[in-house]
Amino acid sequence: MSSRLTRGVFRDPLVEGDVPYAVLTPAGRTSDATLPLILLLHGANSTSDVLAMVQPIVDDMWADGSLPRSVIASASTPTAGGFYIDHPGNGWESLVAAAFPRLLEKEYGADPARTSLLGASMGGYGALKIAFAEPARWLAVAAVAPALLPVLAPEELRPRNALDVLALLSGEMAGAGGGFAANSVLHRLRGNADAVRASGLPIFLRCGDVDVFAMHDGTEQLHRALWDLDIGHEYHLVHGADHLGPEALSAQRAALAFIGAAQRRAAGEDRTAEDRELAAAWRAWAAGGRQGAPPRLDAFGVSASVALRAMLEPELSEAARRDPTTTRRYGILPA
Repeated sequence: MSSRLTRGVFRDPLVEGDVPYAVLTPAGRTSDATLPLILLLHGANSTSDVLAMVQPIVDDMWADGSLPRSVIASASTPTAGGFYIDHPGNGWESLVAAAFPRLLEKEYGADPARTSLLGASMGGYGALKIAFAEPARWLAVAAVAPALLPVLAPEELRPRNALDVLALLSGEMAGAGGGFAANSVLHRLRGNADAVRASGLPIFLRCGDVDVFAMHDGTEQLHRALWDLDIGHEYHLVHGADHLGPEALSAQRAALAFIGAAQRRAAGEDRTAEDRELAAAWRAWAAGGRQGAPPRLDAFGVSASVALRAMLEPELSEAARRDPTTTRRYGILPA
């Protein structure tokens, strides 16, 4: 399946001047078709033209079915004076989070109830910050080598984490509305942790472990915070991978595959009717006191998780009685 790349410009009172944007849609799509939306937040010193780079990946994934048909869109936002931060007179976070999706709903039939966020570098920072503000609103969020500063205050920033535009980011986070904490992904997560956890928002993090900008420091810090807060997420720390190079394309594909899986799961297309029947049989067997022969075990099917928990239910219940942390997704690890 081939895609169609279109470009446009829009204006909104949230920011000054014109905002260029680009949109990928499936070729042959009818105008009345409503599709999931993926908002792609580009990195520093880049533009919405990043969609032209992603287009061949999207075409391949639409062809092999690993990504459902979607509207994929990116708005050009500035680095200095932007950074997906709401500055006085230029609300770039609000533009991407609210005004731009409204435009895409109106002009391209994008479904606001099925909207995911995807960003790399500066865009990864923006995607996570937006997602953690209103976690129930988004279908999924995927961040690749996100520009996360691994500090609680700007004065703690080390030289290894302040290369190039990162020092500028720190200053703009501190100087914009609400100050550094209000614009920090980590602070926003901790302040809204209950809502993020309750939403079940699928979260994807990926970064190379030799990222020249040391983005893996902040990504690892966020992973540990998510673990401690018992918030589910997927995390890839890629050995020997840098900020650019082959990893940049591999990471985009992995992030899109993650979003595609979330789209299928939300649509109920992640399992067959037979899978559902088998999972229900295992639940019924456990609810009936585990009497008689258990149902068929499909060890590599999606019902296997239900089956395993049904078989271990007595031990899990006893473990939970003796150790309340058994009910957590992630354990409390020794210091």
